[in-house]
Amino acid sequence: MKIIEIANAIPKAYQDQLESELGSDRMTWTFHEEIARSTSKFKETFSGFSHSAYLISGDETEISPMSSLLLPVLFVYCEKANIPFNTLLRIRVGLFTKNPTPVDHHNPHVDFSQPHHTAVYYVNDSDGDTVVFNQTFNDVSVENSAAFASQDRFTIAGRVAPRKGTMMSFDGAHYHASMHPMKAAKRIAITFNFV
Repeated sequence: MKIIEIANAIPKAYQDQLESELGSDRMTWTFHEEIARSTSKFKETFSGFSHSAYLISGDETEISPMSSLLLPVLFVYCEKANIPFNTLLRIRVGLFTKNPTPVDHHNPHVDFSQPHHTAVYYVNDSDGDTVVFNQTFNDVSVENSAAFASQDRFTIAGRVAPRKGTMMSFDGAHYHASMHPMKAAKRIAITFNFV
C-alpha cells in the first residue's frame, strides 16, 4: 500500500486563498452525526461538518460554486504525483472542531465501493491525522466493516498529519479514517475521489 504525500502541493498564495475562503463565515456546512460515509452501524459515532462541492450520484451530478476553486488543486497534485486523472467522482470539504475525546481515529470507511483514487488536501495546520489501513473493500465488505472495527481487526498501513498545503493520496479501495483535532480549533480538509 503506497501513500503519496507532497508538501506545498500548490502555491502559497493559493493555499492562503483556500484557507481564507473555506474558513470564512460565508462557507455553508452540513452537519453529520456520523461523518464516515458508510451504511455500517458503528458502536461509537463521530460528528462533523461537510460541504459537497461535487458529487456524481446515479444519473445526477451535484456541483457547488466552490468546485471551480477546488478542482485545480487536484489537477496540480496529479501532475506532481504522476497520477493519471480521467474522471472526477467527488469533492468533499470536511470540518472537525476541537474535541478533547481521546481516540486514535474515527470509524474506518471507504468512500466508494469501486476502483478509484482518494486524495486529501489539508487546508490548515491542525492535529488529527488521516489514517489509512491495510484492509480494502475486497478484504472486508462495507456491511461487515463496523463489526470488523469493533473487534480491532483493522491494521494501520500509514498516517499523515494535517499540515497546510500538504496533499496525500492512496488507492481508494483501502479503508481510512479521519480524526478530530484535540489541540487546534478546527481541522479542514478537502477529499477528492477520482479515477
